Amino acid sequence: MEGRLRSNLIALGIAYGLAIAFTATIIFWHPPFVMSIVMPMGRAIDRLLPNEWSTTGHILFIAQCFVLLFAAIAVHEVGHALIGVLVGFRFNSLRIGPVQFDRPFRISRYRGKGTGSGGWASLLLLKQDYAILRTVAMLLAGPGANLVSIWLLFLLPYAKGSSSLWFIYWSLLLGGGNLLPFRSRAVISDGGRILMLLRNRARGERWLAMLKLVEELRTGVPYEKLTPAFLAKAVAIEDDSPDTVGAFGLAYGVAFWQGKNDEAAQALETCLRHSNLASPATRQALMSDASVFQARRRKRIDLAEQWLADTPEKAEYPWMRLRGQAAILETKGDTSGALKKLDEIEDMILAVPNQAVREISLLGLRRWKSELQPLTT
Repeated sequence: MEGRLRSNLIALGIAYGLAIAFTATIIFWHPPFVMSIVMPMGRAIDRLLPNEWSTTGHILFIAQCFVLLFAAIAVHEVGHALIGVLVGFRFNSLRIGPVQFDRPFRISRYRGKGTGSGGWASLLLLKQDYAILRTVAMLLAGPGANLVSIWLLFLLPYAKGSSSLWFIYWSLLLGGGNLLPFRSRAVISDGGRILMLLRNRARGERWLAMLKLVEELRTGVPYEKLTPAFLAKAVAIEDDSPDTVGAFGLAYGVAFWQGKNDEAAQALETCLRHSNLASPATRQALMSDASVFQARRRKRIDLAEQWLADTPEKAEYPWMRLRGQAAILETKGDTSGALKKLDEIEDMILAVPNQAVREISLLGLRRWKSELQPLTT
C-alpha cells in the first residue's frame, strides 16, 4: 500500500508539473497565443457599451461569463475531491457557487455568507501516514485540474471561440491564483496551505491535527475522548489565523465536557479574541457557546442573556439562539422548557444536508438531553 501511494503521488506530481510547465511556457514564451486570448476578451468587453449592445445582449454575455466561471470552479473543486479521495481523504461536501453537494447524495442550495470563496471541497483526513504528502496532493489537485483543463482545451483541434477563451481565462485565474499564498477572510488559499505544510511544521501539524479531530468527532468519539496528542498539536500555537479559532474551539469542547470550567473559559476566550478571523457561521457559534457556557457552567444568567442578545436572529445555523435559550431555561430550573427547545434544535439539525455537521452537532445535543431527561421524572 505504501509503495502504491508513493508511486501514485510521484505520478501525480509529474503530471501536474508538466501541466504547470506547459501553461507557464504558453503564457511567457508564446505571445501570439496569449494575445489570441486577450484581444477577443477586450473586443467582447468593448461590445458591452450600451450603444453597441441591446439589453438582451448584455444579459446573455454576463450569463455566459458566470456559467463559464462556475464551470472553472467545478473543475477546481472536483479536482480536489477526486484526488483527495484517491490519496486517503473522506469526501464530506462540495460547493459550486450556490449549489452544495453533500454525502451521500444530497443536493441543496447554499445559503451561507461571507466565505470569501465561490466554492469549496470539504474533505476529512482518514490516514496519518504520509499525511503531508497526501494533503499536498489534495491541495495541488484543484489548481492542477484547472491547468490540465486549459492544456486539454488548447490541444483539441477546433477554433477557439469566446466561450473557450473565457473558460481559459477563469481557469488561469483560479488555477494560478490559488497557487499563490494568500488569505481572504477565513479562507486560506491552496498555495498558502501548501507553503504552510512544507515550510512551517508547527502550523502544518496543527491543521492536520484539526482535520483528524473533526473526523474523530464525526465517527462518534466524545469530545473528552479525542486523541490527546492531536489536541496538543492543535493548541500548540496561537496566532492570527482562522486555524487558531478552530483549534481552540475543539479544546473548548473537550474541557467543557470534562467539566474543567476554567480551561473551557480560557479556550473560549481565545476563540473570541480571534473571532474576527473566522467565518460568520463560526462567530455565531462562538456567541452561542458563550451563552451556553455562562448559563450551564457559571450559572450567570445575566451574562448568558447578553451573549444571547448578541447572537443574530437569522444565524446561518438557525438553532444557535435556541441553544442559549435552552441553557438559560435549564439554569432557571425549567427543565421541561429546556428539553422542548432541545427537541426543536434536534429537528433543525436533522434537516441539515451536510452529514458531518449533523453527526457532530447531534453528538453534543443528545448528550445534553440525556443529562436533563432524568430531572423531569
